[in-house]
Amino acid sequence: KDCSITNQELASRIGLSPASTLERVKKLEQSGIIKRYVALIDEKRLGKHIKVFVSITMKDHSDTSLQEFNRRIQEFPEVLECCRLAGEKDYLLKIIVDNIEDYEIFTRTRLSTLPGIDKTSSSIVLASIVDHTDIVL
Repeated sequence: KDCSITNQELASRIGLSPASTLERVKKLEQSGIIKRYVALIDEKRLGKHIKVFVSITMKDHSDTSLQEFNRRIQEFPEVLECCRLAGEKDYLLKIIVDNIEDYEIFTRTRLSTLPGIDKTSSSIVLASIVDHTDIVL
């Protein structure tokens, strides 16, 4: 929940010695369970007031087409997350932009340039009800 606490504080919270705690954290990092440490940013304080989820259906499901989409979608900094889906839709994008005009520009000049897209459907976020990053074990 909070990667800014000291090793000493973490050890105290979980009831282990600082040395054992540090050893466990290092093993989690080395095994890839802990991928990276990040700061959670308040988007609105940065002027990013619009969050949109975009569902995408592809025309072509060939490996070449999907790989090209996967490569190109990574070029767009507005895309915070891109998930390949099973089911009716092929992809779900999480987009963040300053305002609705910027979203319109993004869809018209960037997203629509990607090859292989058949349909898109946008859902603009009105409010985030649950927004946490910890995983319960």
